[in-house]
Amino acid sequence: MSTDNLKSIKSRMGWQVGLQAATLLAVGGVSGSVRDQTEVIRDSLETLQNETIEGFSSVNDAINSLEASLISGIEDIKWYLGSIDDKLGKLIGLIEYPQATESTEQFKIGMELYKQEFYIKALKCFESSVDKNPLNLNAKTGLYLTRKQLNKIKDYEILIEIIKLTGGNFLYHTKATTEIKENSTNYFINFCFGELLEAKEYKIIINNYENEISGFSKEYLAIKLKYINALVLAGKTYDQYLEDVLTEGQLEKLMVFFKYEEKNKFVVDFLEKVVNFIKRRLPSSDQIAENDEVTVVQKKAKYFKNLLNKDVKTLMQLGFFETSLSEKIKALKTFYDAAKSAPEQLKIAKNLKKTNKENLKIIETINDPSFFNEPNEFCLDAQKEIISETNQNIKKYKQKVKSSLNKEVKLLNKTIGEFDSGYPKLEKDSQESCQIIRTFISNIDELKKVVSLENIFTK
Repeated sequence: MSTDNLKSIKSRMGWQVGLQAATLLAVGGVSGSVRDQTEVIRDSLETLQNETIEGFSSVNDAINSLEASLISGIEDIKWYLGSIDDKLGKLIGLIEYPQATESTEQFKIGMELYKQEFYIKALKCFESSVDKNPLNLNAKTGLYLTRKQLNKIKDYEILIEIIKLTGGNFLYHTKATTEIKENSTNYFINFCFGELLEAKEYKIIINNYENEISGFSKEYLAIKLKYINALVLAGKTYDQYLEDVLTEGQLEKLMVFFKYEEKNKFVVDFLEKVVNFIKRRLPSSDQIAENDEVTVVQKKAKYFKNLLNKDVKTLMQLGFFETSLSEKIKALKTFYDAAKSAPEQLKIAKNLKKTNKENLKIIETINDPSFFNEPNEFCLDAQKEIISETNQNIKKYKQKVKSSLNKEVKLLNKTIGEFDSGYPKLEKDSQESCQIIRTFISNIDELKKVVSLENIFTK
């Protein structure tokens, strides 16, 4: 790949991300809450631009970046590169057609002409290729893109035809494995859905997703997200799919690779619904004490609870981490439960410490017993031995109990102290739950008003 081509790809990807960010800025102007959400999405877009777009400097990096990206509008670059680069062709499922076929010959000539921007001549070659093999989806894609270049319009009939043909044996003349067939199918469907999404043909996407494509394609993330995108922009019901995305930890991909429309009222509804979906699924925190905060875990849980209730950006960021929603909720519930029980656990520890200290005082009052005077001098030795043995056993008992009580007091002091500075390992807590609670505590600074969500929710 030439340096000019690499620059062109970077420019195109950067342009797509920039356009997405600009649209979000306009959408965010609708309300303060929505603006906060779009800021989080724009932050993710900026990270994508810095790490994925500006960062690659080689052909391999470019190929991997293109394949990893779900941004709508660059599928034609994948097709272009995949048709002339074996590595990307295998990566996205585009495989070479047999050299002996006339259709392949015309397609490859068309590709060369397309690459040099001789679109009229390329069009004739692609038309000839399709005429000689109506199942050559590569050629049909080339035909669509060339007409798009020449006429600046999109031929949706070709896109619909490509989608339908993926349901058959369009690779009949090759020894394609199941994996290659599925990769190729997913690539062409994703390409068509991307073009239809850009053209606002949402009904076509919805109809084909629901009635034409295979189950494995419905579960392919890029295709599924474009379908949800179409449902949102068409004003259709998508609640269950949003639930699935949140459950699977794919919210960031949905939000970042979403085609936003500035004047589409359903976009604002969608952004607000996302936050409400997350908020409704948060575990209850009502029993966390609002007053008499005596433990660190209470203070931090109260601060975090209020932050999630008031700050939309934090809620969005919470949803963006790829751990599933159920794992996030489980972690939050563990944290909140610890905060709820902390006052009682601290009270128990203090009372037990007090009891043990009282028992230590009682132990100290235990004296050696008094024995009667033995009148029989033949029994004096035996009595002395009994007295000595008894006193030694009493001494050992007192030492043992005192040692045990002092040890318990020491452990209770440690527990009480850890409630003041962090969180102790209690008998009721598993090692995993204790680690979760301590992770929250160490990454929440209520005084500086800083929370490191990444450290809390990233595995």
